[in-house]
Amino acid sequence: MKNIFKIAIILALTFIIIQVEKDFKNREFFNISKVQISEVSPNLKSDLEKIKTEILGKNINDLNLEGLEKKLLKDVRIKKAVVSKQNLNEITIDVIEKDSNYYAQHNSRIYTMDEEGTIFGKLDEYPKKSMPILVLKDAKEKEYLLEIMEKLKELDLKDEVSQLYAENKNLIYIILRDGTKIKTEPEVSKKKYEITMNLYKELIKAKVIDYIDIRFTDIVVMEKEGKSAR
Repeated sequence: MKNIFKIAIILALTFIIIQVEKDFKNREFFNISKVQISEVSPNLKSDLEKIKTEILGKNINDLNLEGLEKKLLKDVRIKKAVVSKQNLNEITIDVIEKDSNYYAQHNSRIYTMDEEGTIFGKLDEYPKKSMPILVLKDAKEKEYLLEIMEKLKELDLKDEVSQLYAENKNLIYIILRDGTKIKTEPEVSKKKYEITMNLYKELIKAKVIDYIDIRFTDIVVMEKEGKSAR
């Protein structure tokens, strides 16, 4: 009988503690009164302000921080998001935006694209940068254009490129900053790009180059006047 009485007392005390804790957590001073947001682009900021408005006034103990982070990461513009409690009624939203590595042109529209090929914004939504333009018709084409750009980037040649587009998979044009065209295809090796660019830098000292074709065993150079050299 004594054991039953002890158990009853323990259960009663546990219930009281839970209720007290619940009542304490639900007090008004736990209602969120301040949400700090890290500095982001104006376009993203307007959307984060909407989330801020939804959060303000809610009890901080009821806020699912991990769930909010996952919600933020669904936005293709966001690379990383961390939501943390600062005080009893304040939270901070730290967001790192994706970097623009390329412009992607589809039909007449131009978008910003990260190094993995994710398109996340329009041209007028971000500050203008000097980046290669990849002219895209479909996802498959984007895949092999990015493969070519990756080879060039590894050779520190990305900044030499103005535009990249494909006539078809076997004929891809790399347009350099001075207008010189390089005809290539996906299987061309990184080493061949290195040789081609070294050759190009030597040739332009004395000649005006129309295009360089590197799709075959020999590298073919065509001058503006129509002369061909190997």
